Amino acid sequence: MTEPVRVLSAGSMRHAFPAVVSAFEQVTGIAVSLTLGPAGLLRGRIEAGEAFDLFASANMAHPRRLASIGIAEDAVCFARNRLCVLARADLGLTTENFLTVLSDPSVKIGTSTPGDDPAGDYAFQVFDRIEARHPGRGEAMKSRARQLVGGRNSPPTPPGKGSGYLITDGEADLMISYYSNARLLEADPAFSVVDIPGEFLPLIEYGVAVRTNAGTGARRLRDFLLSPRGQEILQETGFSPII
Repeated sequence: MTEPVRVLSAGSMRHAFPAVVSAFEQVTGIAVSLTLGPAGLLRGRIEAGEAFDLFASANMAHPRRLASIGIAEDAVCFARNRLCVLARADLGLTTENFLTVLSDPSVKIGTSTPGDDPAGDYAFQVFDRIEARHPGRGEAMKSRARQLVGGRNSPPTPPGKGSGYLITDGEADLMISYYSNARLLEADPAFSVVDIPGEFLPLIEYGVAVRTNAGTGARRLRDFLLSPRGQEILQETGFSPII
């Protein structure tokens, strides 16, 4: 019996990749084993010897790193995402008052963990872009940011808690989040999903790389991600297609 294609994927694909896998398995009959986690930690596990066939990262840097040391083939961009802010509805955050609210030292800013998770890296890029235009503000935000998820020592989500629990539990007033995740709470009156001003937004490209000498199944899955049907599924789950 053919072994399943072993996929290690960025955790922000947790709603998209199961749908991709289901469609791929239906079309090809090829089984897939999916593991999700912070992309930086997954890359470290791969470098330490963990078996995989295909790696999907929330940035291009991690798969390119694996390609540079011969573990994987060249990385290909397969999707794009964007950052937004998931906030307490009663905070009154808007795109227009974004700088004012985030500059308030009493506002608790939550992010993912830079280095371990690209979402944290992207959030800190927002602070860097703010700093470049408004000296002092970006560094102050960065120093106050609470790195609450996506790290090697981050606690798991408690059973029964939704994705906005860090806000409802009072750990943060707002979280800098991928839109693909935050959009799922847009209809919840407890939250507001707010666009970050465009001048502060980093480019977010997701990269996929196949293990060097992997079987044809991994390459077929990569090609499916890039196909019109794969791109359609990604768009349906909150990502921006590349075609």
